[in-house]
Amino acid sequence: MINIENFTLNHKLFFLINHNRHPLLDVFYRHFYLLGKGWFGAFVGIVLFVLHDPRFVKYLLAMLLQALVVKALKYSIRAKRPSAVLEKVYLLERLRLKSFPSGDSAMSMTIALCLLKGSPHLLKPVLLAYPILIGYGRVYMGAHFPLDVVVGWAIGVVCFLLVCVGF
Repeated sequence: MINIENFTLNHKLFFLINHNRHPLLDVFYRHFYLLGKGWFGAFVGIVLFVLHDPRFVKYLLAMLLQALVVKALKYSIRAKRPSAVLEKVYLLERLRLKSFPSGDSAMSMTIALCLLKGSPHLLKPVLLAYPILIGYGRVYMGAHFPLDVVVGWAIGVVCFLLVCVGF
């Protein structure tokens, strides 16, 4: 197991976010985090397919690519979750698998980028806020270190761009 996350700034940022509690944020993230799970990505894909949306093929390829990259990194690096490494972690969900990178962050970024072009102007700010809220929530809920989230976002961006270059 490689411990790539054991540096002071990563831990300080984690505690800054994870220990900045508010009851309304607790309620919000207990529900909103579900929009970072694989079933939501599948739901978006089904909606694009049913609507014969021209973005469907790029979406499907980008989502598959980011999922493969995330799983490969999780199983090869096997980084521990914050609650397994640090004391006094506020944890708002049951966790499985390993920490690095954040699959929810990668998926949310991929979804946002795939849907951005061709979406109504009023929806674009929501699409841009979506991966930010998911990523922040992963740290707030105690599931990930900030580095997990940033690398997850980067994976989403790179996978989206690779699929765009290929098409």
